[in-house]
Formats: sequence, C-alpha cells, structure tokens
Amino acid sequence: MILRFNSESKEWTHEARAEENISFGFNKMKVPASSGSLPENSHRFLLNNLNGNAGPLIGIMTAMSKKLALSGNGPLFHALQAEVSSRNGMVVIFPSETLAKDAITGVTYLPDQQKWIPIKTPLPHLVFNRIPFRHAEQQPAFTDAVKYLSALGIPFFNPAFINKNKLYSLFSRHSQLRDLMPESIAIKSMIQLAAFLEKHPGLYLKPASSSKGIGIFRIRECSGGKIEFLSHSYQHIYPSMKEFWKVKGRQLIKHEYIAQKEISAAAIDGKRFDFRVHAHDGPEGYEVTGIGIRQSQKQDLTTHLPNGGVILPYMNLRNEKHDQFFSWAVKQIGQLLTDELGYFGEFSLDAGISESGEYVIYEVNSKPMSFDEPHIEQKRITALVNLFFRKTSFNSPPL
Repeated sequence: MILRFNSESKEWTHEARAEENISFGFNKMKVPASSGSLPENSHRFLLNNLNGNAGPLIGIMTAMSKKLALSGNGPLFHALQAEVSSRNGMVVIFPSETLAKDAITGVTYLPDQQKWIPIKTPLPHLVFNRIPFRHAEQQPAFTDAVKYLSALGIPFFNPAFINKNKLYSLFSRHSQLRDLMPESIAIKSMIQLAAFLEKHPGLYLKPASSSKGIGIFRIRECSGGKIEFLSHSYQHIYPSMKEFWKVKGRQLIKHEYIAQKEISAAAIDGKRFDFRVHAHDGPEGYEVTGIGIRQSQKQDLTTHLPNGGVILPYMNLRNEKHDQFFSWAVKQIGQLLTDELGYFGEFSLDAGISESGEYVIYEVNSKPMSFDEPHIEQKRITALVNLFFRKTSFNSPPL
C-alpha cells in the first residue's frame, strides 16, 4: 500500500482504489484517495496493509536539546528506519512535547534520499522510549505522554532509565539473583560509608543515575585509617575518612551515589575484563542477542572504551557454562524488570567473573548504546524490528 504525505499541506492520501477505505496509524485516521500527479513537495511511503490499516507506524520518543533540535542516538535511529522501511513500515522520531490528542509531529528519515524531513502523522502503533537524558524523563511532558499512551493501550516499551540503588534493591529481593550483584548501599552519611568500608575494604562509588562509567571512583582503606582514592584521571591518599568526606561528601550526596562492594575480578594477562551482554525480548522470552568482552589496559577502575578499554571477541572465552549462565540470567532479569518496572524490550548487562570463578552482575542498562561489534549491533537492529512488527501485529516474517 502506498501513502503520500504533502509536506506543505501536511495531508496524507493513498494510491489504492478511490473506493477503498484506508486508515493510518493506531487511531486509524481516515486517508482519502490521491488525485492527480504527485506534487513536488510530496513523499511516498510503501506500507503494509492490515485490514485496511496502513503500517506499522513506529514512534521513537526522544528529547529536544537546548537549541530545540532532536537529540539521541542518530546511528541507531538511521539503522532502525532503514530496517523498518525495508519491511514496508515507517519510523517517526518525536519529542514527547509534540504528542497531541490524535497525532505526533517529528521527523522521518528517507533512506533513498539520505535526509530527514519534518512530518506529522497519526498516533503510532507502538512507541519506543529512547529519551537520552534522565532529567527529561522527569518532566511533565514525558509523564503526561506515558499516561496518555497507556490509557489508549498503545504499546510503550523501555519505561525509564534504571536507578542503580533501585536495581540493587530489586535484585536483593529475588531468590536467584540476589547473590549475583555486589552488596550496595545508598550513601547517606560519612558514618554510614565508613561502616560499610570497614565491612568491605574496597568500594566502588557510583552515581545512582549515570552510565558508561561516568563519575565512578574507588576507595580503599589503608593502614592508619587512610583512604586511597582512585578515579580515571586522579589518585590521592586522604589521611582519614573525615578528610575524604570534607572533599567528596557534597558530591556523593548531591548526585545520590551508591557504594558497591569491590569485587576482585578475573583477569586475562593480568588485566581485568568484563562481559557486555545485549538481550532482547524474543517470541519465547528474553534471549541473548550477542556478547562482547571489554578489557582494561592502563587502569583497572573500569573497562569502558572511552577510558582506555579494548574489545576482545567473546570467542576467546566462550564455553557452554558461560552460554548457559547468560541465557538463564537474561530471562530472569527480563522477567524481574517486567514485573517490577515495566516492559523494556531490550537491555544490556555489564557482567564479570570473580577471581574465585563466580559470576557477577555489575549493571543493567535499559538504554544500551550502539555495540562496537558490527555483527552484534546488526543482530540487535533486526531483533528490535522483529519486536516492533510482533507487538503491532503487522505480518512480516522475522529476519
């Protein structure tokens, strides 16, 4: 089915027989038949036909920058648009502020012309939350949009960023997951932190609402009550916890830091490594999309690539035990997130192995960035688009 959009009049028409009843979008906006030749300011879209309804129309919700431009993961948006378009669907990127009673206003990418165009469409059949800023999810426009979509019954997935302290609380109440995440506390006072450091001689301190290793540092207790501090760019010895708190306490409280027990991690050639695991919701529940390995180099605080980490192929360490564990873990975690926080559709894990050979889950990321391994990223795009078509009931054979 071919629909036309007139960029000047903002009107949609169809190229089916004039007597056919054609609708578009979740709210089944009536689309009249086209008349005459295709105007210069019009664009054609090839879409599937589900009982006279054109689609699927996939909305990707993002945020506007301070300069009123759309923000977010551009390469991901491009890839999703290209894949959806190749299967006769359509993607619209839009900020929550432009959600109206019966329409959204945003942009769509034209792969054949390699450009974005502004567009207005009816309500999408599904909305994928890719807002890149935590503060944007706390604004009334976002919360109002989520309530409205929920009231209408429009599938909405990836409800929000995951707070690290809340995540640990969820894990701690799960009979099978509680031992996988290092013990953590929300930092409330110097006395509390000092007591936790006495229990665990090494701690990672992390902002509860951050990602990609931003703001992370480590403290260890040395002889004489001294505190060894290590960040990605700075190392210092404080004479006491009191002196450390004088310098860092305000930051820890303001940014809602958590303290997490340091794990002595397994190493390859003397350098620690972590697993990066992507998971998506498949026809039989959450499953592993792909696994990569990140290894530290010049510092052992984190393995993130921006901080000097390097990529290793999973095949270097792959065995049946790892495959079985991660397959089990993503199913358990996916179900836990769904039960407690809402439907995510995809997530990623930062996981590791301790020196004693035990599995550890450090983080769960609800909005993974693009994987650096092209084969994993392509599997991810395909899995997401399969999910889009499955959740909207439009028939498209999985790739």
